Amino acid sequence: MRRFVFFLMMFIASLPMATAQVNLSQARSSYLGMKVDKCNALKLSRQFDNSQSSDALLRAYWGASLAAAPECLSNPLEKIKYFRKGKNLLDESVKQSPNHIEIRFLRFATQTKAPSFLGYDNNLQEDKNLILKNIALFASTPSNKEMSGYIASFMMDSGNLSPAEKTILKQILSK
Repeated sequence: MRRFVFFLMMFIASLPMATAQVNLSQARSSYLGMKVDKCNALKLSRQFDNSQSSDALLRAYWGASLAAAPECLSNPLEKIKYFRKGKNLLDESVKQSPNHIEIRFLRFATQTKAPSFLGYDNNLQEDKNLILKNIALFASTPSNKEMSGYIASFMMDSGNLSPAEKTILKQILSK
């Protein structure tokens, strides 16, 4: 009987954690934290597993975290499973909200970092163009200030920009 009560209490105690929604601030923070701890991607993907959202931007963060999580996995089949699910979520998010700069950035970043043998690099130019066209407007919203700086810095370091495109982003960073 004691065991039953103990397990019941443990189950009840875990319910709030299992149903807690990941919000945009948490998703951004964990994603940006991947610079310091690459396994933040795996942690974030597991948080999303417990609180699947229909919001296109949050689903894009879930997809980006899944696609980046294989760095922290050892099983090759699990690595492929995570990456494919992440790629699919990212592409679905772009279809759901095609002009959302942050979603396009998450796909751009994922495709930039994806190993070439996976063949997931066919939208780099399209995403880059949309981001460059809209980043100034995105950056003008105070809640997007930190993220726009991260996007600009990442893109400048990606090796996918011309000198003229880097100049556009440097202007964004200087504001």
